[in-house]
Amino acid sequence: MSRTALKRTCMRDQIRDALVARILDGSYPPGMQLKELALAREFNVSQAPIREALRELEGTGLVACERFRGTRVRGADFNELRDSYELRGLLEVRSVELAAPYGDALIAALEHCLSEMRAASAAGALEHYIDQALRFHRRLLEASGNRTFLLVWDSMLWDVRGRIALRRLLGSGEDLAPLIELHRALIASLRAQDTTGAARLVRSILTRVAASFDTQ
Repeated sequence: MSRTALKRTCMRDQIRDALVARILDGSYPPGMQLKELALAREFNVSQAPIREALRELEGTGLVACERFRGTRVRGADFNELRDSYELRGLLEVRSVELAAPYGDALIAALEHCLSEMRAASAAGALEHYIDQALRFHRRLLEASGNRTFLLVWDSMLWDVRGRIALRRLLGSGEDLAPLIELHRALIASLRAQDTTGAARLVRSILTRVAASFDTQ
């Protein structure tokens, strides 16, 4: 990836995350029109990364792009988001099953993510925790060797959906310690080649996060 393309991707992600936060905290209420030119001026960028960020948000249902009417905020559909976690659970549990036996490289990669999650939690760095948690779970998909699973994961825009869920969970006062412990136990199961235990822990993690949508 060229330096220019990488910079635009980073800007798109930053803009997307800022828009998600504004929609979730009510700064951008349902029905509000989001104007590309105004956002480009605010973020001091061209309209290209704005358009890309809005396209990602449309994929999650947070905004709706209508011909001749532009982009309007829809708000979060928590029922749909909760349902999407059921699909994610199926993908990750099956990925754990397909990834067996679990090699040292996978364990090391997950250990690194967990170490970063612990450090982020201690520092109160929520966004870094979310980044590492999503990387942890996407690595499970990669380990399955099933490219279609990864395509489905990426098409569901879990970088956005997972961010919404974890922000809601932590915004409700949830402590990160139980989630970190579940991830540690998951790694221990993988190291012990305990596929059944690992699958159960994956379900427990995702169920706990999806519970953030039960209170609206």
